[in-house]
Amino acid sequence: MTTVGFIGSGAIGSTIARLAVEAGHQVVLSNSRGPETLADTVAELGPRASAAISGEAAAAGDIVVITVPVKAFPHVPAAPLARKTSHRHVQLRLRA
Repeated sequence: MTTVGFIGSGAIGSTIARLAVEAGHQVVLSNSRGPETLADTVAELGPRASAAISGEAAAAGDIVVITVPVKAFPHVPAAPLARKTSHRHVQLRLRA
């Protein structure tokens, strides 16, 4: 099963996370306010969802989705993402 890490769990991130869960994937959500602020979203998404700090979400994800404003880019954890780079394309099937 693919795990998708999310850095940014606002409207866009949480929508993609919901689609990923519905497609059978695990998701790890994070935001700038901390994992405890994502408790309601995680509860809505169910047992395939969890919350973490952004570095943990990046490390946990086979795929990492970043949905933060451009001004927040300097705060995105680079080290865990370095291991995620690849020259291959990854297709994640989601139902809209």
